Amino acid sequence: MPRRVRQHVNPLASRYVVPRARPVRIAPELGPRPRVEVELGCADGQFSFQLARAHPTTMVVGLEIREKLVAANAARARAEGLANLAFAYVNLNVDLDRVLPPHSVQAFHLLFPDPWFKAKHRKRRVVDPWMLEVACTRLVPGGELHFASDVFELALAAMAEIEDQGPALGLRNQLGPWRFWRGNPFPARSRREDTTLARGQRVWRMRYSASMAGR
Repeated sequence: MPRRVRQHVNPLASRYVVPRARPVRIAPELGPRPRVEVELGCADGQFSFQLARAHPTTMVVGLEIREKLVAANAARARAEGLANLAFAYVNLNVDLDRVLPPHSVQAFHLLFPDPWFKAKHRKRRVVDPWMLEVACTRLVPGGELHFASDVFELALAAMAEIEDQGPALGLRNQLGPWRFWRGNPFPARSRREDTTLARGQRVWRMRYSASMAGR
């Protein structure tokens, strides 16, 4: 990870609350409607890089609020010749709707977001009704919302939000209501997941399918 990049960013700070994200360019060599998977809050992009290498015909998009990381990740992807991997700025609670068109995403991956433990900071947490609604309108029918955290309190709070909003948005827990997924079914792991598993700690993972995407 590049030095002097802030580990935590207040998404409600004045410089971030004005929508300014731009549409992501989908690599034309992948065809007119390639599979698209998006990592929300990708940090150093380890998950996105591994996913793009494992699935070269899938367009992988890493979205991040820290613009220095966006630039560093994009430069690395170009250097590695990964045409199916793109990175872009976004504030997930402000302008996620500007990045990708409706019904265009097969999977969103929201991995180890900042927990914001203090009560006065909980409004900064990523999973909120607006973000969920936007994500669902971008998912194709049968698409997936994948969430993981090493903090049980945060995972449970996110699950409560999704279980409450999900039925109206067409989201269904793949294991049944209030169930966490064991293990990692994807060919990629974020750096935080590596650290969590190395410590012998559990990853709290949820997988929701969008049965009525775009409502």
